[in-house]
Amino acid sequence: MIRLLLIAVPLIELAGLIMLGQRVGVGYTLLWVLVSGLLGVAVIQRQGWGTLQRLQERLADNRSPFSVLKSGMWGVVAGLLLMFPGVITDALAVAALIVALRHRGQPEPGEPGGPRVYRRGDNNIIEGEWESPQGSERRDDPDSRIDKH
Repeated sequence: MIRLLLIAVPLIELAGLIMLGQRVGVGYTLLWVLVSGLLGVAVIQRQGWGTLQRLQERLADNRSPFSVLKSGMWGVVAGLLLMFPGVITDALAVAALIVALRHRGQPEPGEPGGPRVYRRGDNNIIEGEWESPQGSERRDDPDSRIDKH
């Protein structure tokens, strides 16, 4: 399956670039490929150094590094996708950048502004909010409780 995907993706990208070249012209298509490749390199450089700096700040403050790693990873994936010539990988790169920006700055459990974390016995408990779906039974209904006896 992976081998088929590794063969199919470049062929689909090539077909997409040919169709784009027919619509807007070869010059603009080559400009698209060049600009997206340079943008991919810039995103990787920026995400790499920015992630490293934010990671050092988090570790120096004895805070969880996971949100930084998550947003940094998606940024690097977006940069790599932009470096590959093609329209589909560029669209996937935009989606990865949106995910990276969405995860940036979100507080992790236990951090100020994030859910509270505490221990009860051998269990870690992370506070959160729960809402029942529309039209479902009420919360105080004994049949809807998880800890039925």
